[in-house]
Amino acid sequence: MKATSFLLMIVLLGALALVFSSVHAQPPHPAFGEIADELGLTDEQMESIKEIQLNFKKTEIGLKADLKTSRLELRHLLMQEKPSQKEISKLVEKIGETQKRLLKNNVDRKMAMKEILTREQFKKFTRMKERWPKEKMGQKFGPPHPHGFCPHGDKPGF
Repeated sequence: MKATSFLLMIVLLGALALVFSSVHAQPPHPAFGEIADELGLTDEQMESIKEIQLNFKKTEIGLKADLKTSRLELRHLLMQEKPSQKEISKLVEKIGETQKRLLKNNVDRKMAMKEILTREQFKKFTRMKERWPKEKMGQKFGPPHPHGFCPHGDKPGF
């Protein structure tokens, strides 16, 4: 009897997990190959775009790591009994500068890719993007955090 109840509970939990994950699932963006085929990209265009994407991602990873570290340091300072206003101001400036660099990196990537595409390819790409899942308030759709916030130190605050 105990084994049957235990097994039933595991099956129900598994079913709930499956339902929860499918409710929040979003269709993915098309793969690069599908986009390239639909746009009719040449091999040269594809190589240029791959290079731009690689450089963008490498820079983005470093900047996001810097941003998380600075936010963690800010959180640590804010938790102190008597935090240094000077240190807090320096970190806030650093966070702002890093966010600016992230935005500039993204804009530079988009401008570089726009130069690679023909006018017709760019128009087609813009129409394709309109069909993709939208972002909500800067965050990609996905399952919400169970506590409503991210407790891992990548946001300033307590």
